[in-house]
Amino acid sequence: MPGIVVVGLQWGDEGKGKASAYLAKGASLAVRFNGGANAGHTVTLGSMSLSLHMLPAATVSTRAAAIGPGVYLDLEEMLKDVRRLEEAVGKIEVIVSPRAHLVTPLQLALDAKIEEVRGGASIGTTRRGIGPTALHKYGRLGLRLCDVLEGGEAEALAEIWRRLWGGVVSVKSEEALKSVKRLAEEVRWMVGDVPSAIMSRLSAGETVIFEGAQGTMLDIDHGTYPYVTSSHTTSAAAAIGSGVGLKAIDSVVGIAKAYTTRVGAGPFPTEIAGPIADAIRRRGGEYGATTGRPRRIGWLDIPQLRYACMLNSVDQIFLTRLDTLATQERVEICVKYEGVKEPFPDTVEALKRVKPVYLEMEGWPEIGEAEREKLRREGYGALHRAARRYVEKIEEELGSVIKYIGIGPRIEDVIMK
Repeated sequence: MPGIVVVGLQWGDEGKGKASAYLAKGASLAVRFNGGANAGHTVTLGSMSLSLHMLPAATVSTRAAAIGPGVYLDLEEMLKDVRRLEEAVGKIEVIVSPRAHLVTPLQLALDAKIEEVRGGASIGTTRRGIGPTALHKYGRLGLRLCDVLEGGEAEALAEIWRRLWGGVVSVKSEEALKSVKRLAEEVRWMVGDVPSAIMSRLSAGETVIFEGAQGTMLDIDHGTYPYVTSSHTTSAAAAIGSGVGLKAIDSVVGIAKAYTTRVGAGPFPTEIAGPIADAIRRRGGEYGATTGRPRRIGWLDIPQLRYACMLNSVDQIFLTRLDTLATQERVEICVKYEGVKEPFPDTVEALKRVKPVYLEMEGWPEIGEAEREKLRREGYGALHRAARRYVEKIEEELGSVIKYIGIGPRIEDVIMK
């Protein structure tokens, strides 16, 4: 039963889309189990870059996708993803859980309003309505896809929303309901039993990829609260958010960049600025797939990664963007926080006070197309010695195996160690 969870180990944007698509070769189903359209997973197919916000990026390999009940479902964005994917790879199969909670125009408006009220203390959300949808879900005032398709309950909820938010935002609850009703009819044919679809494939010995959104440090319970997302982003969420038992999960692949990035507000111990950060951002195209905002740049943070590996029970690491760090004369790794004993600091204020202790290492040359072709042919041993030392130092510090290394933007630009 090869159920593989792909989970981000940093603050998101680790390259999960490419990693999932690579690992999904030969798999029969890709499952999205958390988050919503605030996620942006990007895959490069030839000369085309494809950004997806609702469907798992691994669908480019599996041609079959499932959206679990743990997802905050934006129907309009999902339909856009289906069209993008089918234009790129042909017909795909999509199964959507009827239990998924819907993001409506009301939640989108509330998201913007809440950020406005926060003012200088804003979280820096993507304004995709995720927080307000979670607020309704856990307040037992959420609207699920099945509620819209069956009617009755949806009308009652719209009336409650009107009483709660009528004087807060300009979007009327009745209009919000009307818009999702139309979209729900468009996706009615996709609605199905996601847990059974997963288990039937696993029972047949097929591989299923569970693709997470965001990253570990944005987990609502285990991340840098309140600068987090509104769902669980760790590997354990794959079972709950998909509707299967823990035993359906066989392995966890943690995705980490060779450096660190973050979007939006919140503490970032290894953040750097100036020419080096600008060069890394430019080489890596470090701009949000959902918002277009420039990502904050930092050196690799071992204490943070060690914490994330522990939370996720990581079996293997997929290290991405090694090529982006190339051409830097020297690179640095934060090996510890001065005077801080593990575990990872619990509060934002404590994390703001930490002083990273860095190890400086030799950089490595450009990894161009000729070098990528050679590496794909000859493998890890052909990697520049300084780059190998960097990879092996990360393994040594984490006590975890780096099995996959990203050396370029395309799905196939990967070597195994």
